[in-house]
Amino acid sequence: MSDSSRERVRQQTGTQGLWHRGVGRRSWRQGFRRARRGQTEKTLTLDIAQRVKKELAGDFRVVMIRDGDQFVDLEDRVRKANRYDGGVLVSIHFNYGPRRLAGPETYWWRVDSSSLARRLHKNLTTACTVEAGNRGLVRRRLRLTRNPEIPCVLVECGYLTNAREAALLKTPEYRAKLARAIADALKDQKRHGDAGMGPLPAPIIAPPSKGSDVRDSY
Repeated sequence: MSDSSRERVRQQTGTQGLWHRGVGRRSWRQGFRRARRGQTEKTLTLDIAQRVKKELAGDFRVVMIRDGDQFVDLEDRVRKANRYDGGVLVSIHFNYGPRRLAGPETYWWRVDSSSLARRLHKNLTTACTVEAGNRGLVRRRLRLTRNPEIPCVLVECGYLTNAREAALLKTPEYRAKLARAIADALKDQKRHGDAGMGPLPAPIIAPPSKGSDVRDSY
């Protein structure tokens, strides 16, 4: 499935948003239920976002884009994120695709997002016990990685279409592990900034992303 098709599907699936005065995550879409396994992306992302919020308490001001089962359009997410100058937007998702694929994927575009993206991906990769054939850490111009005016990263915390990974996500212990991985990356980025993350990439000048953009597929 192409990324443009994938993004259109996400208009009806569950993604979670939150931000703080230096954190963010995104919102949901209506369903994307793995009926055989009873997994709903919007429920899982909200669960993990709420856990991350608790992990960050006392260190960050966290603003959730949603606290329940409501719809927030992609462009509205960008506009809301841009109200928080000095903040960071972290968009939390779960993935779908061929059943063989598993593990986290992390997307970024802006130079000021690259170190946080590396920290997030490293932590999520360590936390995930199932990983196979995914894209890994990717620089990609998406609406939630290119269009916000603040640092922004999109994380796919695993594949709901992978049986082993879906089974792990049913357990609160595993969801807590993913939440801690995200929270720890944010804390490390706040504490250390770009230090220790290698040279920053060169900027790429490109127009804002839109839903009709065509990108690669598996």
